[in-house]
Amino acid sequence: MRCEETITRFVDDLKGSLGVPERRELAVHLASCPACRAQTEGLSQTWEQLAGIPEVQADSAAMRVHFQVMLADNVRQSARIPPSRGCIRSWLERHVSSQPLLQVCAAVLLLLAGIELGREMRPSGSSDVPALSQEVHNLQQTVALSLMQQDSASERLRGVNWSNQLDHPGNEVAAALIGALMHDANVNVRLASIDALTRFAERGVVRSAAIQALDVQSSPLVQMALIDFVVETQNRGAIGALRRLAQDNTVEMSVRTRAAWGVEHLEAV
Repeated sequence: MRCEETITRFVDDLKGSLGVPERRELAVHLASCPACRAQTEGLSQTWEQLAGIPEVQADSAAMRVHFQVMLADNVRQSARIPPSRGCIRSWLERHVSSQPLLQVCAAVLLLLAGIELGREMRPSGSSDVPALSQEVHNLQQTVALSLMQQDSASERLRGVNWSNQLDHPGNEVAAALIGALMHDANVNVRLASIDALTRFAERGVVRSAAIQALDVQSSPLVQMALIDFVVETQNRGAIGALRRLAQDNTVEMSVRTRAAWGVEHLEAV
């Protein structure tokens, strides 16, 4: 079995249309090929995550735009046929609501349809593994963004944690995590977002957001986590915010002490 056949057969297996002999052949190949195994594990995890997304209304026009663009790209890349953006937008308005679950499931169905169509249209010997890998990445990112838009705090927390599993997450993920840090009503979600933002710590927008958060966050747990975050990332721009925190008599003493410790460490960097 060739590597370029792995993804298409794995998708057939997910759909339940792969025969027993082919399934055995796929299992043997995955056991001996780390690259293909990594590709299929990512798709399998995404497939499992989709089943747990609740059907609730998402208050995000940006999510709908993102989905429409991804849908158009999927059609163009998989079918090799230049689509009409107007037709796709019209189809979405008629058939797809703004519920995240329906949007993501529609993306999965489109991905599967694209694989089937691409299988028929691609030249002999060509490989669609790189393109499919990108599609899987885009879908995983969409799942994380969708979860972070949910009404349920537990689902938003799942979205933040899911973002940690993404390889090379885009700017949209960083922006969503900053939004969670600054505005989420749940302390646990805000704490998780601080941890998730560590991988973006060198970005100026993240360093600025951490400084701003020090001035506006009132939860002692979040304040302590932010102090540790700016110290660990050597964000010297936070020294002023830390000083204000250390001198604020309305702040808990443990936080003020930690802020003073943070100032000493950053000044020594």
